Amino acid sequence: MPGIYEHLRIEKEPLVNDRRRIDRKIPAVPRGDLREHGQRLGDELLRASEGARRQPGAEDGRYILKLHYSGNLDISHLTKHGIEFLSQEDKSICIVFTSEQGLGEFADHLSRLGVPEGEELTYRQILLAVDGVGNWSREDRESWAVKQFGLPDAVTFRLDVELWPISMQHSPQRLGIIQTFEQWCLVHGVKHVDRISRDSLLLYRVEVNRVQANLLLEHRDVRMVDLLPRTGINYQQMDVGTDQLPELIPAPAASASRVCILDSGINANHPLLRPAFAEAESFVAGQGPEDEIGHGTAVAGIALYGDLENCLSARHWVPEVWLFSGKVMKKSPDMEEAVFDADTIEHAIDKAVSYFAGELGCRIFNLSLGNENSPYDGRHIRGIAYTIDRLAREYDVLFVVSAGNFRGTENLPRSDWRTEYPEYLLADESRIIDPAPALNAITVGALANHTATATEQRYGDREINELSPASEDQPAPFTRHGPSINGAFKPDLVAHGGNLASPMRRQGEQYKAIRRNLGVLTLNHSFVGSTLLKEISGTSFAAPYITYLAGRLLNQYPTASANLLRALLINHSNVPEACESVFPGKLHEKLRHVTGYGKVDHDTLFRSTEYEVVLMTEDSIENDTHQFYELPLPASFLRSNRAKRQLRATLSYCPPVRTTRIEYIATKINFRLVKGESLAEVQKHFKQELRKEVSTIGDSSVSNREITCQEREKCTVQSSVWSFKQLSPKDKWFVVVTRQDKDWGIPLCNETETYALVVTVNDRENQEARLYTQIQVRIREQVRLRDRISG
Repeated sequence: MPGIYEHLRIEKEPLVNDRRRIDRKIPAVPRGDLREHGQRLGDELLRASEGARRQPGAEDGRYILKLHYSGNLDISHLTKHGIEFLSQEDKSICIVFTSEQGLGEFADHLSRLGVPEGEELTYRQILLAVDGVGNWSREDRESWAVKQFGLPDAVTFRLDVELWPISMQHSPQRLGIIQTFEQWCLVHGVKHVDRISRDSLLLYRVEVNRVQANLLLEHRDVRMVDLLPRTGINYQQMDVGTDQLPELIPAPAASASRVCILDSGINANHPLLRPAFAEAESFVAGQGPEDEIGHGTAVAGIALYGDLENCLSARHWVPEVWLFSGKVMKKSPDMEEAVFDADTIEHAIDKAVSYFAGELGCRIFNLSLGNENSPYDGRHIRGIAYTIDRLAREYDVLFVVSAGNFRGTENLPRSDWRTEYPEYLLADESRIIDPAPALNAITVGALANHTATATEQRYGDREINELSPASEDQPAPFTRHGPSINGAFKPDLVAHGGNLASPMRRQGEQYKAIRRNLGVLTLNHSFVGSTLLKEISGTSFAAPYITYLAGRLLNQYPTASANLLRALLINHSNVPEACESVFPGKLHEKLRHVTGYGKVDHDTLFRSTEYEVVLMTEDSIENDTHQFYELPLPASFLRSNRAKRQLRATLSYCPPVRTTRIEYIATKINFRLVKGESLAEVQKHFKQELRKEVSTIGDSSVSNREITCQEREKCTVQSSVWSFKQLSPKDKWFVVVTRQDKDWGIPLCNETETYALVVTVNDRENQEARLYTQIQVRIREQVRLRDRISG
């Protein structure tokens, strides 16, 4: 039964509680002989100080040190010991900077540890937490790609150099860092190609020789040296007849949503794109907006039409969104792939979003690109991902990005894609690549769809030739895995992105990847005659399918925020059973590192039905408070007789971020699904002044829940499903939303932070369900009651 009703809006109860605050003292790390501990650290500080003074850039008397620590380090009071916080690099490394005076103060305090005479040291627990003192070394500055591939062999080459993002982007201190570094580059002949400065990112693209590169790898102000990004997009084309295409394709409605494809450009003259094409702009120096390689056109076709195989078979080609094109990639001069511009990709994306969102009103951006030189290492989010997280908040836009393609390494698969699937999907080599770790975007991995290659179709069941590791709706053999920072689910969603197969008859060649006829159908940019369509595989072509759904959602709910779009899409996703079967036993706990929340179910994405009702709201919340939503569940849903029912809740928010903090996000908003006989009863568990009388209440019906609150709280879009067979009409059900800013994040956050909440109520087994009508009545009753109380 198709959805026939508009989703319903709900409102929070007028009651708002302060969050229960717990004053936690950071416990001291036990160290045994304190004097010995202080002397050892003092010796290490002396050696580290000598090394810091020798680093290029340290001539101004400012030094950077690396502290190894255990437990929780009290970052806010490091200045009590002569050092200032700069960055957390992981859960055991803190970067600080100091001066000659600060070095002396730090050394003095270490020397007084365990000494019975003299003043008691304040904030002694900081010194006890420190395990060791050292320098940020060349090895620390080498990115994954530099470690993996080394510096380029050319006489001169380009590198991306990230500096420590001290202070804010327009502060005198930041401007001083920029001026000093650029003067150093000038003196040493380092050519400055481009620069991007943001609050949590200070990135240069430079042209150097090997001697200069080695100097940068020792420079005090350099956080990381990286190779230039590369995408490595390869594909094969397949001609498809177009005799079934209509002569006239209608244009979208004037008010239709605006979707921007940030890619290699779009061929605006393609007959299937022309009616919906709005505007194009190039952000690649010296190039026009046209698509020379075809990647952007292929992405645009899926973003516009979704499943093109269905369109072709149904002869239904009706664009529902307006397409905009921002060219940020170009054709490689050496091979058939799309590559990033010589300028920093972050800068190009920044300018593109400023233009298309800020001036033209685009609300959804598809970014099907990835930097294979930057697999996520579990530490900081940087580069393109950070840029996207910042822009998503600044412009309230939805970014849909691809997880990246794993093309195999020298060691994986060792011999056979098929026999080693799916274990290699969880290997370090197949981790998601920048910008897939972005928390404020939707990251999309790929599912397989077709399984018969051209050879298999030709020979049928006569002989075994080429076999795919993955069946339909199982993870594509090339999709990459998460999680993102602190264990956040990535990818968020999966969609069809193609497949590959291994040759089975040629001994020793099973490691080869065959893709012909296993991709998704989309548009051919260099069409001639009947070659308007082609097939292609990659996570690049899974992402635009989610963009397509998001565009249609925005048509249905044109005032929806990016938060609400994310929440609606995630709230309607499920991990396919075919994926579950691929990850049995111990592998199952890693399933969501590959699939995230799963594949979007279209049944009630756009409209509710009488047996499945979607409730949604957008609101804002202050720091350290709770907000309560009583779910308008009718008696028919809460009946006590046994029957399967379901509640699904999803919350989405878009926090400010900082790359110098291991937590990354400045605030955390989360939710709990709870039950009780009344709002007053539930309130007691959250109310500040009653905290001594009652215990904290967690998620209700934990045994019936799919994803724990601890798992979902790591994400900025959080979802879980509760399944019930028996309920009580006496109970009322509430969603409680809570906000808690990090201490360091308070200056970055707004007084009220926005969020979206979506709840689906499902009673599919009730053949006589009138759930939508009954919930609508309950909402009206709640509104009348609130009005009576407020009046």
